[in-house]
Amino acid sequence: MVLSAALVGAGYYDAWLNRHPPLPPWEHVPTQAAWLAVTTYLGAAGLLAWRRDRRPQALIPDAYGLSVAGCAVFLAGILINGWWSEALGPDFGVPAIFRVPNLLEIAGATLIVIGPLRASVGRGELLAGPTAVVSAALLLATVTFFTQFDHPYIDQYASVGGVPLPDRSSPFDPFNYREEILGAMGLLIQTAAVTGVVLWILRQTRLPVGSVTLMLTLSGFLVALQRANYSMILVAAIVGALADVALVLARPRADRVLRLRLFAVAVGALLSGVYVVAIAIGPGTWWPPDMTYGTVVACVLAAGLVSYALFPGADAVRAASVLWPALAQDSSAEAPEVTVDRVEHALRVLHNTRDLAESPLIGMRCLAEPTALELRKTIAAAIEHLRESNFQQDAQGGAILDLYYVRRIGGHYAVTMRVGLSRAAYFNRRSYGVGRLADRLRELEESAAPA
Repeated sequence: MVLSAALVGAGYYDAWLNRHPPLPPWEHVPTQAAWLAVTTYLGAAGLLAWRRDRRPQALIPDAYGLSVAGCAVFLAGILINGWWSEALGPDFGVPAIFRVPNLLEIAGATLIVIGPLRASVGRGELLAGPTAVVSAALLLATVTFFTQFDHPYIDQYASVGGVPLPDRSSPFDPFNYREEILGAMGLLIQTAAVTGVVLWILRQTRLPVGSVTLMLTLSGFLVALQRANYSMILVAAIVGALADVALVLARPRADRVLRLRLFAVAVGALLSGVYVVAIAIGPGTWWPPDMTYGTVVACVLAAGLVSYALFPGADAVRAASVLWPALAQDSSAEAPEVTVDRVEHALRVLHNTRDLAESPLIGMRCLAEPTALELRKTIAAAIEHLRESNFQQDAQGGAILDLYYVRRIGGHYAVTMRVGLSRAAYFNRRSYGVGRLADRLRELEESAAPA
C-alpha cells in the first residue's frame, strides 16, 4: 500500500515539475523508481508463495492479477517513451498527459492501486477495511491525475484573477468564451470522475464513514499542490465530509434505488456547489449568475446520468443486493424468508461477525439464539450435511462451499484443483450448492416451526 501511494505521489510530482520549468533531466526517475519498487515487491511476494506451495498459480496472489498486469502495462509505457521522445520530441504541458506512453503508465498505475480493494472484495468483506479504503483513495487520485488538464482546483477559471481573461473590447474575438467553457467543463469532468469512482466502489463493497472524505481530501491535496491553491484542500475536505453524511442518510440498498440516485445527485451538487461558493467568498467570481447556477445544475444532471450508467436498471441494482441485502420481502424478522440471495450474502460474510449479525437470517427459528455465532454454526452444519450426502451433486456442492467459505483454503482456483472439477463444472456446482444450502435451511426452519 505504501509503495502504491509512493507511485501515485511520484506521478503528481512529475506533473508539478511540468508546471514549474525548466524540467530536470531526471524528471521521470521518481515515478520509474516507484514502479520498480512495486514490481519488485509483487515479484518477491509471488516467489515466496511459489516456494511455499510449489504451484505456478501461486506466483500471482489472489485478486492481484490486474495489479501484475498493471506493472506490465506501466513497463510498456516506460519502454515506448524513449523511442517516442526521439521520434516526436520531449513531452511538456497538457500534451504530455495525452502522449500514448504516458497514457499507458496512467492505465498501469490504475490497475496497480486497485489490488488491495479487489483482494478485500475477493475475501468477501462487505465493509472495506483500512487497506481497501486507502486503495479506493489512490484509485480516485489516479483517475484525477488524468483529468488534471482541466481541473477547477488547479486552473480556477471562475475566479477573479484566476486566469488571464481575453480583452472583451478586442474586435478580433468579441465572442471568446473559452474561459467559461473550460471552467464549466472542468467541473463536469470532475463530477463524472468522482461520482463514477465512488459508485463503482460501492458496487464492490460498502465504505465505512469517513472514506469519501479521505478519498476527496487526498486527491484534492495532490491537485491543489500543483499551483499552490491550498484553499482547495479545505474545499475537497468539506465536500467529502458532506458526501459521507449523504451516504449515511441514503443507506443505498437493493430496495432503495431512488436513494442511490439521490446520493449521486448530491455528490454532483456538492462538488460544484461548494466550489463556486468558495470562489465567491474568496477571490470572487466574474461569471454571470446564469453561468454559475447553470453549471451547478449541469453537474447535478451529469452525476445522475453517471448513476444510470453504473446502475442502468433494476437488474444491475439487484445484482448489488449481495452488498446491500433487500429487507422488504414477505417475511418477518422473527421468521425471515430463506432466499438464495440471503444465503449468498451470509456465506460471503460468514467469518465477519459484524456483517453476519445484520443478515435477516439471524431471526430464523432454528437458531438456538439470534446471534452471528449461532447462524455461522447452523450454516456450517448445513454445509456439512450436504457434503456427507450420498447424492454426488449435493456432496460436490457441499465440499465446494466447505472449502471456499468455511475452511477458506484459498481462491476459486485452489478449490477447483482440490475438488478436481473443470472451471465451468466448479461454478455450476457452487451455484447448485448455494441453492441446496438454502433448501436445507428451509427444512431446518420448517422443523423448528411451532405445531
